[in-house]
Amino acid sequence: MSAPLTKRQRFEAAVAGGPVDRPPCTAWVHFASDHLGGTEHAMRHARFVHDNDWDICKIVNDFRYPLPDGVETLTGPAEMRRFAREPMTRESFREELKCIRLLRAEFGPDMPIMLTTFDPFQQVMRRVGYTKAHLVFEHPRESLAMLEAVCETMEEYMGAVREAGCDAVFFSVNSAIKPPHSRGIDERIFREFFRPFELRMLEAMAGMTRALHIHGTDLDVSRVIDYPVEVISVSDRLPGNPSLAQLRAMTPKCLMGGIDESTIVERSLPELREEIHDCVRQIGRERFILSPGCTIPTQTPWYALEAIRKTCETL
Repeated sequence: MSAPLTKRQRFEAAVAGGPVDRPPCTAWVHFASDHLGGTEHAMRHARFVHDNDWDICKIVNDFRYPLPDGVETLTGPAEMRRFAREPMTRESFREELKCIRLLRAEFGPDMPIMLTTFDPFQQVMRRVGYTKAHLVFEHPRESLAMLEAVCETMEEYMGAVREAGCDAVFFSVNSAIKPPHSRGIDERIFREFFRPFELRMLEAMAGMTRALHIHGTDLDVSRVIDYPVEVISVSDRLPGNPSLAQLRAMTPKCLMGGIDESTIVERSLPELREEIHDCVRQIGRERFILSPGCTIPTQTPWYALEAIRKTCETL
């Protein structure tokens, strides 16, 4: 019997479509540690990864994008005009970069480190409130200039993330959500306010493994399936979304998911194990990373996390 792969070998083989001893697996939670700084943020991630022996250290994005001084939300074009390219010395960038460097030092070269980030539109909405989204579409001249400034900042940040020791980026986009969902967008909006900026950010991530997280439900995956990425992540168990088997019919790329994050807290362990085995029945062991479809609740019990890892080891 050949020796087990290292975590990095297993991750790289899954992404490239090579043979694996088993699929890599991981999960992630929000630690609400942004007010505590990058050192504590890194310590909480390290403990979570060590305790569960994950194959990938996925860093959640708890450090939100910095707004211009004095801006709390959007009321119209005036606040949009305040946005300019931000320096990497802003606290949110500085502390997250510190977190990446500390985790690289903690785990050494073998652990794949994957940072979560968002498209420029989401970066703004996650700070000013999604109820203000309509203002972006109503004032295109000002809002496109705002998104340009955010995109330029994030392009520079992706280079800094790579230099800090990050191997991969989990790039979450909402742009595949269809109307009439509350966050659904039509094709015109997608083409004008989303796709150009998302493609630019993906280009800035070159040299790292790009995992496109097609977030939400009621998805039109065909909108973004052609993006230049190495991994596709979808909440494949949620209603209205394609299954792993359906995604495999759409793309030969590595798929990430398989576990229903919405029910993990209350499900029995036999049900959870069956869900994991069902992933392999759908698409096999290769070109696959076992994970929740999205963030799991912070109250997810330890025995459920243990069951994920131990079941994955048997695949």
